[in-house]
Amino acid sequence: MDPIEEARYEQLRKLGQELHIPVSEAFWELEVRDGNGKVIQHLKQRSHSWVRNAYNHMFCQLAGKNANYGTFGPGYLNVKDTGGTLRQAVAPIGQSDTDIDGTSYGYRGPAGNDTWGIQVGSGTNPESFEDYMLQTKIANGVGAGQLSYIEQDPHVITYNAGTRVLSNAMVRYFNNNSGGDVAVNEVALVVNQPQGGPVYGKWVQARDKLASTVTVPNTGQLKVTYTVQLTYPA
Repeated sequence: MDPIEEARYEQLRKLGQELHIPVSEAFWELEVRDGNGKVIQHLKQRSHSWVRNAYNHMFCQLAGKNANYGTFGPGYLNVKDTGGTLRQAVAPIGQSDTDIDGTSYGYRGPAGNDTWGIQVGSGTNPESFEDYMLQTKIANGVGAGQLSYIEQDPHVITYNAGTRVLSNAMVRYFNNNSGGDVAVNEVALVVNQPQGGPVYGKWVQARDKLASTVTVPNTGQLKVTYTVQLTYPA
């Protein structure tokens, strides 16, 4: 990661603590192992790519405001699901009484399910604030260009008392039994949660274009870790 950029984030984190302004951060980490379990590629980068869906979700929760219809864009509180449909109901986005730590809702995609949780893709388009899906999702399976999506691991919550940073690490594994290499260029975090009241669906919270291509060899495995953290005031 860029040390100059990291120094600026450290300054921002301290300002947030001093001024009591929430400063959230996110990181991607990708690790590739070959068929013998040897690590052959590793990439870690900071995510800058919370999209409009995530901002609208956050505003509805913090402001206690219902979602509303309209077009998808500035000034409207709704989310666009991965199929391109606008979603809302008479409640804040994401408001529900469901368990989102399990594998029925939230971020933890079940085994063989490529519709939510951590997703990977081969698209190379630049990141956009208006992204609502991967450019080219890599499908679950064992055919050419496919990866097997493993059930996403349980959340791991940690707290650093010194820095007052609370973190949630989300991990998902992908196995390559396609018969050839699979190139990964983009990653997304997709939540399965109410899009306002009882209207359920799946929407992208973040999409990141990787700094360089990650290649998963045949019989190899990809591990993707997405960490979200929040710095609390001193």
